[in-house]
Amino acid sequence: MKGFRSIAATAIIPTALLLLAADGQGSAARAQQAAKVVRIASARGVNFYPLWGMGPFAEKYGIRTEMVPAMTNADQQRALQAGGAEVATLGYQNPAIMAEQNVANVKVISGLYLGGQNLIMRKGVDLKGWKDLEGKKIGRAPGTFAQILFILAAEANSVDVAKINLVNVTAAGTAELQALKNGDLDGLVMFSPTVDRGVVEGYAYYPPCCDISSTAKFDGRNQLLAANIEFLKDRRTAVNFLKAYLDAERYYLENRDKAVEVIIQVTGVGKEVVAEALKHATLEHRVDVQTAIDIAKQGPKFGFTKADMSDKVASYFDLGYLSEATGKPISELDTLRK
Repeated sequence: MKGFRSIAATAIIPTALLLLAADGQGSAARAQQAAKVVRIASARGVNFYPLWGMGPFAEKYGIRTEMVPAMTNADQQRALQAGGAEVATLGYQNPAIMAEQNVANVKVISGLYLGGQNLIMRKGVDLKGWKDLEGKKIGRAPGTFAQILFILAAEANSVDVAKINLVNVTAAGTAELQALKNGDLDGLVMFSPTVDRGVVEGYAYYPPCCDISSTAKFDGRNQLLAANIEFLKDRRTAVNFLKAYLDAERYYLENRDKAVEVIIQVTGVGKEVVAEALKHATLEHRVDVQTAIDIAKQGPKFGFTKADMSDKVASYFDLGYLSEATGKPISELDTLRK
């Protein structure tokens, strides 16, 4: 697909991991030729590492993964719709967006991770409680899920959002951190690794009072895994793909040093920043359909949809493949509230 560039996932796997799939160079080459290719559209983010590092695990199921770097959830959604990728990461607001756009060829099949987005404050700016946000200059990138969670969390904690000096910034991070460091901003709402870099470099901190993922209704939901319908028609490959992903998820949770290696290779972020980032996110293959429904109700307020599409959101989830891959009933996979 024009605009998207595929990268073989095995190209970024540590050498030690490649040994998992090795069975002689000749047989490996033949297996690669026979393997079914699954293209994955994903950002080069800190918490996407099980996808970027799942090559050897996929090979065990006769699958070869290729990564399609795509910066935003919108890019990833378009890749799925247009056939530029079979699988992609999406945000919790995407089902509502797809419903309004009448997208008919994409289904959410798994969760990916929680957290990985938060508020940091400049050192010297004391934030003892949520109400202290009033009057502060807080940078936020409009349209991002991080800023949506921030506003919802502030409102849930009785903050008069109109009294916060919200400053529109980009999601790039570099200039935003400099503005925070220089005192042009008191706080910044952003994703990892930007927020973690500010903390590691010593001029910012995570305020203990004010975790934007702390609300009971929205919590820290972040990324989902979706697939296009054409790919899902091959049920065996789709289920095996999820089995491989679950194997990668389990391996990297048990071998954090290997996870760090993959993250550094994918993102170019330093080890200390990666270590800080991993403290603030959790891999999670379950999903919370109710959260997607609740978020959809906020669409008109935040502008990611024109109308409330919450009544159509549930139809964009098909967890039957994940149920088959895990051996668990859907009722144990479609909520994080039990």
